[in-house]
Amino acid sequence: MAYINFKEEKAVLKDQLERRKKNNEKLYIDIVKHKIDLTGYIPDSNYSYNKVESKLIGKKGLYDEENFMNIDSLDIICAKFIGCSFRNIKFKNCRFIGCIFEDCIFNGGGVVFENCIFIKEDSEKLPALNKKDNLGCSFYKCEIYAKFLNCDNSYLIFENCKIKNTSIELTAMNNAIIMHSELSVVDIVDSDLSGFKTYECYIEDIQFNDKYKTKFDEKTFFDKIEPRVKDKKEYEGIYMTYESLADKFKENTLNNNFGEYYYLGKCTERKCSNIIPKIGSYLYWLLCGYGERPWFCVLSSLAIIFIFSIAYLLTGMDLDGETVRYTLTNINTWNIWKLLKDFNESTNLSVGMFAGVGCNNSKPTAISYTVANIEMLVGVVMMGLGIGTLTRKVVR
Repeated sequence: MAYINFKEEKAVLKDQLERRKKNNEKLYIDIVKHKIDLTGYIPDSNYSYNKVESKLIGKKGLYDEENFMNIDSLDIICAKFIGCSFRNIKFKNCRFIGCIFEDCIFNGGGVVFENCIFIKEDSEKLPALNKKDNLGCSFYKCEIYAKFLNCDNSYLIFENCKIKNTSIELTAMNNAIIMHSELSVVDIVDSDLSGFKTYECYIEDIQFNDKYKTKFDEKTFFDKIEPRVKDKKEYEGIYMTYESLADKFKENTLNNNFGEYYYLGKCTERKCSNIIPKIGSYLYWLLCGYGERPWFCVLSSLAIIFIFSIAYLLTGMDLDGETVRYTLTNINTWNIWKLLKDFNESTNLSVGMFAGVGCNNSKPTAISYTVANIEMLVGVVMMGLGIGTLTRKVVR
């Protein structure tokens, strides 16, 4: 039955990231070498093709957005920002092509990117028909407090970053990759996350406050969240994150993906539940894997049949007119070969009762009829549960 293979997805993602880095590096060198041949852009003289180190870009202090420094319609080509601080600044209609941000801090009142582009799709090499460079920007070891509004963030790379109190609205995040990073209070509104992926990220809070719909596709992938503190509050946060992701996948009619994140969410919710709900959750998990693991029904059914087989040996069964019953009082008469033969008969009886098809060689005694009735009721429930779980997965 189809499900997300997280190990395989992570291996593919690592390979994809390595190829993208090589592609970006190759294109970066090529553009810097042939900068005169670059068409359609007016490179800014302050930053383009330069290494900018330990510089404040913006305004000191703490301001509201209306008092930010405004930078409009700037083309920043192949710039490297190392250890820079971006504060209280708004970039509008700007294009960042092949830029690298390393050890940078986006803080103060925050940084706004409005109608900005972080990707160069078109190819400079001829023939260019149907060819795309997909040269994206990269953020390494950055602390980001920002707002992306109506931007094209396709093919962005965030690695070892801390992304906090950040808003992504009406923005294309196609094929963007976030790895080994922390995401805390990230608000996503009506954006395109087709092909978007996370790898070994710690996500505390991610919200989708859509007016219309944030788009996911089959290639959208969120890695499992490994807990750190392992207390109730953390588990509740992780559970809510999985629930938000599951709802988004379902909204995009990606039902298999929905099922996997729903399952992860329920497993996490169980860890922060009180004792009675936790017991119920464990039963739900053991019997059918929260409706997402059909083989759990098979394993649970086999376990139930085995348990009732032992119960028939203890309460007694009628075998060819002779009552077979194992108790502590007759333990000295037990024989291993006879025990195995009787267990085979009790298993045969248990299977018949579980499936509701009746008895064969053996039948319940007056004492064990109660056990048989309980097993038949459990069997009816388990078969209905198993068929329902299997049908749910097959229909998807």
